[in-house]
Amino acid sequence: MSARAPVRDPSAAEREIHERAAAAKIRLRFDKSVQRLLDDVKTALADAIPDGQAIIFAVTAPIRRRAKTAIAIEALVRAGLTATGGVCSTIEDNRVRIRRVRKVPAGKPKVLGFVHNPESDADALLTLAEAHLLGRG
Repeated sequence: MSARAPVRDPSAAEREIHERAAAAKIRLRFDKSVQRLLDDVKTALADAIPDGQAIIFAVTAPIRRRAKTAIAIEALVRAGLTATGGVCSTIEDNRVRIRRVRKVPAGKPKVLGFVHNPESDADALLTLAEAHLLGRG
């Protein structure tokens, strides 16, 4: 078993989005498997997103195949999301929504990910995160 860096604390932007999601009654998940999935995708895509852009993704819980799900999300992003509207897909029995955001100010995160309960509205979550990234919310 390889040594793994401890799970990082969320950025200020992520904490604020988490608070807004909770206020909107969007239930997010924060267990260890979720944190590792988010860290894996963020690490894999850290240098792949051009300046002025960001990727936001939302995955339904529970995550059963974390590594395969992370690899598939990375592959979808690298394959090129051309529309701001993004992609909806099912990966390893989890519904996944990915959205590319353009005109993101410098200093904002380039990759934001969220894992939510199945009954939560992923589109509302992505819209909330997008508004935050663009300084509208």
